[in-house]
Amino acid sequence: MGIKTVLLFTGMMLSSTTSTLLLAQEKPPIPAVIQALEKKAQGGDIEAKKDLGLEYLFGGRVAKDGALAEKWLAAAGDGGNAAAQTALGFMYEEGQGVAKDAAKAAKWYEKAAKQGHPKAQTRLGYMYKTGVGIKQDLKLAAKWLQAGASMGEVYAQANLAEMYENGQGVKQDYSVAATWYSAAASQGHPSSQSRLARLYATGKGVEKNLVFAYMWYTIAGVWEGDDMSMAADDPRQELGPLMSKEDIEKAEGLATDWWVENFSRHSGTM
Repeated sequence: MGIKTVLLFTGMMLSSTTSTLLLAQEKPPIPAVIQALEKKAQGGDIEAKKDLGLEYLFGGRVAKDGALAEKWLAAAGDGGNAAAQTALGFMYEEGQGVAKDAAKAAKWYEKAAKQGHPKAQTRLGYMYKTGVGIKQDLKLAAKWLQAGASMGEVYAQANLAEMYENGQGVKQDYSVAATWYSAAASQGHPSSQSRLARLYATGKGVEKNLVFAYMWYTIAGVWEGDDMSMAADDPRQELGPLMSKEDIEKAEGLATDWWVENFSRHSGTM
């Protein structure tokens, strides 16, 4: 080996060693709270396993690490922790820190759903509805969405309402659809607001009321641009000629009242 080769090789080794040392120095220390969690988790504490898994999944106090998140959440999930099972379902469904795997997501969601976890019930219901990751079964979809909707899950309410409106897995019932659309609309779900408006406009499942229809369409944000000008396909275009000026003003006032109340409820600043 010539002297130039030896010097080059030595330089590479020194450079590699220096880089390793710098990386080791730059790596932030593990916070005491995470160390305490890890100690509890290694000792078999299910709740600590779940919390540690979530720390590695979402990051913040430690760097995100999909492998460690999966490891600790699976340990907690195998121990029966519904929140960990739901988080694992989310990881596999969305490909967060792991490869996407809808079948695995459905498996973990089902474990948590059977324990009454509303978000897992909602996601499982949606998977049964769409046939993603699991064999499509509209009756089971309705069952799990009903469970999640009853616990206030807005996406469960919206999907369940759609199933009742279209008669998917359940007997078509516009009244029940309106009830669930109303629940989701009240939580700020735009699609449910528009569909509830449509039911008021046609009188399906509710007493026909163009003021309420116009109000919910307005709340749903169907206008075009920041100035709230109407687009060509704005459904209020059809309602306007059927309403008096006073009724339109009333509907717009009700929409404004809803926005003010909703903003106040969520921001706590008014």
